[in-house]
Parts: sequence; structure tokens; C-alpha cells
Amino acid sequence: MSIMIYADKIDLYSELINAGNILREAFGGDILGIVIGENNVKSIDRIRKIGLSKIITFSANELNEFNPVLYAETIKNTLEEFDVRYVLMNSSYKNKILSGLLSSFMNSALVVDVIRLNVEDNKLLAERPVYSGKASAKEEINADKAILLIKSGVFTPMTEEKTEAEIIEKLIDTSKVSLELLEFSPKVVEEGVKLDEADVVVGGGRGLRKKEDLKLLKELASILGGAWGVTRPLAADYGWAPEWIGISGASINPKLYIATGISGQPQHTSGIRGSKVIVAINMDSEAPIFKFADYGIVGDLYQIIPKLIEKLKEIKEG
Repeated sequence: MSIMIYADKIDLYSELINAGNILREAFGGDILGIVIGENNVKSIDRIRKIGLSKIITFSANELNEFNPVLYAETIKNTLEEFDVRYVLMNSSYKNKILSGLLSSFMNSALVVDVIRLNVEDNKLLAERPVYSGKASAKEEINADKAILLIKSGVFTPMTEEKTEAEIIEKLIDTSKVSLELLEFSPKVVEEGVKLDEADVVVGGGRGLRKKEDLKLLKELASILGGAWGVTRPLAADYGWAPEWIGISGASINPKLYIATGISGQPQHTSGIRGSKVIVAINMDSEAPIFKFADYGIVGDLYQIIPKLIEKLKEIKEG
């Protein structure tokens, strides 16, 4: 019995290995990695010593862009060859499509957006957010096989070096795949550091009065070399941003998170708990966000952020 890890970004393997360790300690077996696409295969040295016993690679030209049917066939064949019981993936839009296909091929259980794994009485329990993060559900997995999509940022990345994994290069027959990719158009997003990759993130909530005031977040994030984001209401309800920070959106784990005008509801705080240092700015001294913050500033963000920007500029110029 084996555990297989697949991520659509090479940096996320180190998070998934810690989730895989929970399953290995409870049920035994090796943890294998599967890497698809030429760009990811070129970066394979970054994950060779994180605790994987084998890494199976596929680098055909047809795999450089995401084709769900082709990717599913590629992974399915590997699962059969190595007797895989559990598959762990990062929970992303692409992998939700991919895992649905794989689940039907494998006749397996499927749980998405997992934020916690536990084994009790030899039974695997997966916890995930429901009702837009307002509550969580704990699901018992009774199937012989299961695919688990893990939310990014909820498991600490593996940093300790282990024995170097064996690399196994594989080929895939693409001639019989029923879906042909004719064109790939990447999503157009605002330039800058990505939320899930930033060391510094500035977040804004309903303390912001209008969309134009996002420029305060953007300027502060730019000075700090980081990214900016908003809470779910500002993105989903007001349409001020294409995504939001929170357990039902982007989970983040920066070195510094500055929360401005954010009350601190569970949907949001569950998505920022990987942050090393949290600074909260809010006019309400009783706001729940202060319970999670390492440092708190009680005051008007419209007064504090401009002064902070001014001071940071002085420091950079001096």
C-alpha cells in the first residue's frame, strides 16, 4: 500500500508530505510523488529530500499545459502500478476537476478543501470548511481508497532533509486520449506578487469605505514587496477583487500579515493561521481579529496607513 502526492506547483509538495506523514504513521506504506510537466520536472531537486521514497516523473510536451483527461490517465496508470490507497493533492481549481475524474476511475472517496486530518480508532477523519467557512464538517472515510485535496497553507512545509528519493522517469501514450487541448489562455490577473507566494500580505476588510481605497493596500504592499488581498465580502459580494483571503478562498502563510479594517470572522482567520506575524489595525478594540494578532493598533486605517506608508518611504529613502 502506498500514498501518492501530486501538486500542480512544485513548492506545495513540502506541505503535502506532512499531511502524508499522518497517513503513513497510522497505516504504513511509502509516500510517493508524481511530477507532471517539463517545468515542474526541471525543479525536481527542490523536493528530492523531503521524505518521498520515489518520485515518478512525466515530461512529455503534451503535458506542459493542463489537460484534465490526459493528466487523469497519467496519474491513474501510476496509481495502479504502485498500489496506491491514498492520493493527496493541493486543493486548487484544476485539481478539483482532475480529482473528480480520478475518483470515478478509481471508484474512490473524494474530499476537497481539507484543513485537518486525524486517525481515530484506525479510522481516517478529514475536516473541511462548509457554509463559506462559517462551520466545519468532519467526515469519516470508509472507502478502501480516497483522494484528499488539502488546502494550501494549513500544513507546515517540510524543511528537514531526508534520504534522497529515487527518480523514475515514465512515458505516457497520448494517442488514445479523448480530449485534445486546442488553445490555452492563462487567466489575466493584476501584476504583482501572488497571495500564496508572498512573504508580506496586506489585507483589507469592510473597514474600507469604497473600492478606490484599495490603493492604500496596494501602495503599502508595494513598499513592503508583498501582495494585497481582501476578505470574502469585498470580493464575493462587492466584486472588488477576483479572490479573497480566507478558508474558502486563498489560505496564506506569509512572514508578515497586516489586517486592516478586518473584524476577524472564523472564515477569514482560518485562512491566515499560517502567518508568522499578524498585525491588526481596527477602530473597534473588541474586534475578534485582535485575539489572533501578535500586534494590534486600535485606530482609523485612513489615518494609520498613510502615516505608515510615509514612514516606510522615509526609511527606504534614508
